[in-house]
Amino acid sequence: MIDHRGFALVTVLWLVAGLGAIAAGALALARVGAGASRNRILLVRAGWARNACEEIVLARYAAEGRVARLDSVDLGAGAWCAADIEEAGTRLDLNRASPEALRSVLGDSLADPVLDWRDADDLARPIGAERDWYRERGRLVPRNAPLAAVAELRLLRGFDSAAVQRLEPLLTVSGDDHVDLNAAPREVLASLPGLDPAAVATILARRALHRIGNTDELLSLLPSSSRQALLGRFQEFSARAVYAPARVRLRIRGLAGRPPLVSDERLTVVPVPGRLAVIRRELQ
Repeated sequence: MIDHRGFALVTVLWLVAGLGAIAAGALALARVGAGASRNRILLVRAGWARNACEEIVLARYAAEGRVARLDSVDLGAGAWCAADIEEAGTRLDLNRASPEALRSVLGDSLADPVLDWRDADDLARPIGAERDWYRERGRLVPRNAPLAAVAELRLLRGFDSAAVQRLEPLLTVSGDDHVDLNAAPREVLASLPGLDPAAVATILARRALHRIGNTDELLSLLPSSSRQALLGRFQEFSARAVYAPARVRLRIRGLAGRPPLVSDERLTVVPVPGRLAVIRRELQ
């Protein structure tokens, strides 16, 4: 004979368990929905922060006449932003640079692997490496074409993550091989033909006070020996040296929340009298 009370108890327990499972599922869905809503709100705020940083960069150019990076700017209410100059004649182009320029910035032991990686042949340079070297070690073989990104250097002989991180601020793969004398760091300035260490030091000291307007002004500032060295390679120097970039690439990031959500944008801007004209936007 069936114990109806036992059967009823089991049924109630199953109902309670089922309702508990439904409630837990509903709570989980609610948490997911709340999290998604929070993320959408933070992403919108990060977009506003990015727009604010863009306006700060443009306003500073209008006031100071130069494109400057922004370290982390606290905008309040848990939002902040930053702006980095990606290419403005401040980095050496890995794909366009001459062997001499690469060796100036990277040194022989790292320049040769870059030259072997990007050239079309399979003849290894003295401190470089070609297909056989990479195959013997089970590594990807050289592209034999221009590098697609600075991070690709990690694949090359002699490079490791620490070396790439150290060199990355000095390098690009999408520049035009021009060097802005008023903005480039010491290492990139030194890659220009005709500039000796005294000339580089003179440029850095002068531009800290006032922009250098043209080559005639630069020559007037240099000591005699540096002036003669520059004149000896004047044509090569003039082909690469500029005193203001034709166009600038900016990376602008807006961040909101902890941990932060990021709104990332690349801008290509052209300096025109009194302002920066935005000619391209790329949301990441």
